[in-house]
Amino acid sequence: MNILSSLLLISITAITLTGCASKAEREFVKGCKMGGADSSTCECVYEKIEDKYGTDRLEEKFYIISQTEEFQNEIVQYGMQCMKE
Repeated sequence: MNILSSLLLISITAITLTGCASKAEREFVKGCKMGGADSSTCECVYEKIEDKYGTDRLEEKFYIISQTEEFQNEIVQYGMQCMKE
């Protein structure tokens, strides 16, 4: 359950993301790791988010996306998937 809480923290950390995709990914992974997940899980979650929403949309609207309950649930689902992989 602690990992799930940590993954929800990711969405809060993601609010501050701006700039290019590589910077966004670095910041996302950094916040994810601060939440207690390992690097490979955090990178996997980011890749799944990027695949679903696209790089451009994440760069432009990450703040709005991260505020939705649907997005937060997706983070948790992706986190569980990535931990199993």
